Amino acid sequence: MRNRLKFAAILLALTIVAAACGNDDDGGTAAPEPAPAPTDAPTQAPAPTEAPTVAPTPAPEPAEAPSVALVANQKAGDLGPIDDLVRGLEMVEADFGAETTFIEATDPSTFETTLRNLANQGTDIIAVTFPPMQDAVVAVAPDFPDIRFIHVFGFEGGVDNLVSIGFDYYKGTFLAGILAGALNTTGKVGFVGGVSIPPLNADYNAFVAAAQTKNSAITGEAAFADSFEDPAKGRELGAALYDGGVEVIMTDAAATDLGVIQAAEEKGGYVIGGSENYFDSPAVIGSVLLYWAQVLYDQVEHALSDDYTPGYIGAGVAEGGVDLVISPEFLANGPTEMVEIINATLDEIEEARSQIKSGSLEVPFNPEL
Repeated sequence: MRNRLKFAAILLALTIVAAACGNDDDGGTAAPEPAPAPTDAPTQAPAPTEAPTVAPTPAPEPAEAPSVALVANQKAGDLGPIDDLVRGLEMVEADFGAETTFIEATDPSTFETTLRNLANQGTDIIAVTFPPMQDAVVAVAPDFPDIRFIHVFGFEGGVDNLVSIGFDYYKGTFLAGILAGALNTTGKVGFVGGVSIPPLNADYNAFVAAAQTKNSAITGEAAFADSFEDPAKGRELGAALYDGGVEVIMTDAAATDLGVIQAAEEKGGYVIGGSENYFDSPAVIGSVLLYWAQVLYDQVEHALSDDYTPGYIGAGVAEGGVDLVISPEFLANGPTEMVEIINATLDEIEEARSQIKSGSLEVPFNPEL
């Protein structure tokens, strides 16, 4: 383009000069000689250059959502461990994008079949609950080495793809026993358990032993409902203990606890239970909590990690999986004399908690009644 403009300017200048002073002999105006075409002018317009073809970058394939199943041998709706575990499953779904399944397998004859069906469907992580499911998970897990199993409140180790979590709940009931002993005026403390099995027997014995540190003359009375899902039986057992002179009952029976709390409200007694959901009752002083939801969440996260390691994991007072929590509602609204005793005992409970964590206080595990 610049060459063309240059050429036009030269041509115009020559024309002006010729007009001013360029006459021929006969007086006519001489025609200017045609200017040669510029040598650097292109002879034709260049062909347009085609843009290079660039293949689109494929979008990364989304990671496949993990599948997580929780199989419980008790029904939901207990306001206790199963409801808390379901909440933990919901946390897993929300935070890990997992596809989750909850199954109530209350018939022991279906335990192994249920687990095998889930495994055959390719479920990535299968969690089961409580000692009654131990035989089934230990039988199934080795047949599916690519699936990771979690046994919540289990006792069996040695399976390459199984993490078993055991709760030293008896150390939490020991803390509760200190409180019950401090509050005691009748020389009796009570205990209602779901089933008489070694762990629950140990929970009862630790509770009574701690109460006796406050008064060696205190005796304990234990009653078992033979069910973790029978509030009516809990109410019956609780009422009998209160009528027999017990003031404070420690419960260890999941949904059966609800009946004991009802009996306490009717009889004027008090309960140390197993769930924060019980704090709405004016009869509940506090609870020995197992942090079911968080434990399940943590172990699913562990199973999804590259650092996965199978084996037995303890989750007690020292590990933060078990603790005694006093009801804020009771402290705010309970009988003044009882609240004063509770507040005066908190330092002693904290000292025992610290000693359990450090190992300087060894709470005996006594599974015999």
